[in-house]
Amino acid sequence: MTLRPLAVLFAAAVPLAAQSFNYPDFSSTASLTLLGNAAQSGTAVRLTANSSNQTGWFWRQGAVPVIAGFDTTFSFRITPPTVGTKAEGMALVIHDDPNGTATQGGTVWGMGYGNGANGAVGIRNSIAIEFDTFMDTSPISDSSANELTIHTRGSQGNHEYEQYSIARTTPATNLANGAVHTLRVRYVPGTIEVFVDGSATPAISRAYDFVTGGLYANGTAAPGTNMLNGTAIVGFCATTGAGTLTELAEITSWSWTSTPLTDPCYAGTVPQDLLTVENSTGGLLRTVQLATWQPFTVSLQSPPTFGAGAPYVMLMSLAPSPGSIGTDLGFGPMCIPLILGPLDFVWADTFGLFVPLFPAGPAPFSFAIPAGIITFPFEFTLQAVVATSLSPFSLGITNAVDVVFAPAPAPLITTVTPLSAAVGGTITVTGQRFVTGATLTVAGSPVVPTSQSATSFVFPYPAGVPCGSQLTVTNPDGQFATYPFNPTPTITTAVFPSGPAAGNATFILVGGGYAPGTTVTIGGAAAMVQTVTGASITVKTPPGTPGQAAVVVTTPGGCSANTTYTYQ
Repeated sequence: MTLRPLAVLFAAAVPLAAQSFNYPDFSSTASLTLLGNAAQSGTAVRLTANSSNQTGWFWRQGAVPVIAGFDTTFSFRITPPTVGTKAEGMALVIHDDPNGTATQGGTVWGMGYGNGANGAVGIRNSIAIEFDTFMDTSPISDSSANELTIHTRGSQGNHEYEQYSIARTTPATNLANGAVHTLRVRYVPGTIEVFVDGSATPAISRAYDFVTGGLYANGTAAPGTNMLNGTAIVGFCATTGAGTLTELAEITSWSWTSTPLTDPCYAGTVPQDLLTVENSTGGLLRTVQLATWQPFTVSLQSPPTFGAGAPYVMLMSLAPSPGSIGTDLGFGPMCIPLILGPLDFVWADTFGLFVPLFPAGPAPFSFAIPAGIITFPFEFTLQAVVATSLSPFSLGITNAVDVVFAPAPAPLITTVTPLSAAVGGTITVTGQRFVTGATLTVAGSPVVPTSQSATSFVFPYPAGVPCGSQLTVTNPDGQFATYPFNPTPTITTAVFPSGPAAGNATFILVGGGYAPGTTVTIGGAAAMVQTVTGASITVKTPPGTPGQAAVVVTTPGGCSANTTYTYQ
């Protein structure tokens, strides 16, 4: 299938763009936020002077994409004191802390990002690539006074303790000798690397993903950085210690290149986002996550410059990375090639040029896809070419949306109230992940609910439910959850198991499987039930004959348990 009437607009593959910045020096700090002791010093940014108890931070203003990858190189100079001991160190920090460019962390051994001497909470949603110039022993457990280490605690405040290091090493070269050195940090999803002084071989290479996490160096699980928008504030921090524990820490240059969160083709050329799936454009990652077996709706609005009734061609691609094979139409890049390959299809066409997958009308228009169409993990991309003006006639490209189907998690039943009742009584099932089309059975027989949602079912108690049955919620994909229903009651303890023959004594039964409406007889006579919970019944005894009497507990569902009571 090809789009030959539009193929003449084919130009070239779309190159992948990136977000970059470069500071050959810091003769200007206009785009930076400097905090604490950080200050411009000639063409460098001085984080700490060669004085005690210094803490400095500087952050690049404006977040940059990080979770799709980045490559950054910076040069620095750490000059030890002529008298005293060099300390403490510095760090490159990548964070999504709620305080943004006002973020600060721990002093002294906290290195500006951790807990430190001031007991700071630590920088949240962060990863810190730290160069430590002072060897703190227990409890920090540094490995040297020339240590490269990478720390994270995910959404929690970061911490300088080495138990939170995902990798560390001691470079062969002393990086705090007063000379200018460089560090390069390269991240591709799943791996983070640190290179020292231009080496082609990384000093650190560690499996780690900003989204899913990885392992700490000690083998325990390390969380992801929890950067919800996929972007972060980036910058540096450094500290000195008390007394003669000092050093001069400066950043002299810095460059950064981000891999964009999505190919530029996902933005389209129409200023407004016209294409939605389940009322969503997919956010920064242009991805909408849906559950298999579920209905969904694809909607296309008409461009405001055209008004209602705009014609369009909507395309669908099953290619894993449609942006890499997109087409430049002359009026903008498209994520899906107009010379369609075996994985590309026409979703809808109101120009009347092609045979589409679905019938459609002019925009605005919604495609309601019923439940049970997508029953297995599946991914595709949607994008449309739409008329933006009738006179003169012009075309535009809508935003693109990646649609990802995955099985929904299994349903979970948390409570069934009550567990038994008289026929027709109201039963409420609460839980999670009851998806559209979920069914309910009791003892294997279907039950028609009077109401149903993602977290509850309400239905009338059916007739003829056997004792010790199971209630089952089954999602359309076959995953299910069960819960005991109409249980046979149990009696584990009798409190005040004897009393006067005249009756009116308190008698308490402790066990399980009880429900409102449960009855109790003693010696065949009805006891006055005062309170009923799922695990206890309190009654007033009827009059009886001295001696032992049979006690029968019967639930509304017709199930019973027996014990005895002694009249005196």
